[in-house]
Amino acid sequence: MDELESFIDETIRRAAEHGYVPTVFIKMRRDYGTVSAISRLVRTGDTQTGFTRLNELGLRDWTIEAAVLRFPDCFDRNDRASAAWRLDQATAGGEEHHG
Repeated sequence: MDELESFIDETIRRAAEHGYVPTVFIKMRRDYGTVSAISRLVRTGDTQTGFTRLNELGLRDWTIEAAVLRFPDCFDRNDRASAAWRLDQATAGGEEHHG
């Protein structure tokens, strides 16, 4: 779990270096914990603004979806499937901006 926490800390740092601070995720992480916050976000049907922004910045490997696949033992099958689907959509060019 510590590796996941470090990965997410690095994700936030890299995003900030590119001018994007994921304030909603940071608040969710503080309120619910890292794993629960990530699960809540990847389970929604909507593409998250953070995913879209990181993808646009060339940081797809640092999204929470990438974290789910990198640390699969921390997440359930549904979380892994949702994260993989979203990453596949972005790779295929099917990613749309929703807001």
